[in-house]
Amino acid sequence: MDKNLLQEIGKLQGYIANTEFSMGAERLDVVWRRLPESVPTYVFEVQVGGDLYHALGKLKHAHDIWNSRIFLAASSDELGSVNQLLSGTFHEIQPVLRFIEIEKIRNLHRSKRDIYEIECDLGLIP
Repeated sequence: MDKNLLQEIGKLQGYIANTEFSMGAERLDVVWRRLPESVPTYVFEVQVGGDLYHALGKLKHAHDIWNSRIFLAASSDELGSVNQLLSGTFHEIQPVLRFIEIEKIRNLHRSKRDIYEIECDLGLIP
């Protein structure tokens, strides 16, 4: 569910947004790219259950090979575990990783949709 919200936000931002994007043998939850053949500018992993260590590993790899901006979307309950991993194993990405609470993604999506609909009504978007 939240992957689809991030995908739609990316499209509303004018990016080519994909879910389940291939990175070698791995799949990234959501990526936003500027051009069809370009590498991802933004990479998101949505952590609702599952392996936090693995999600951070994929984000680190995306940052290492593409210099992507990396984001972990999860509930605020995960923040302590994330910070623990960022202060140890994943210390290299600590300065560049952004943690986003799932609820903020939902709020952003709602707001973007509202603005988009108003702009369409006003004829500002074809």
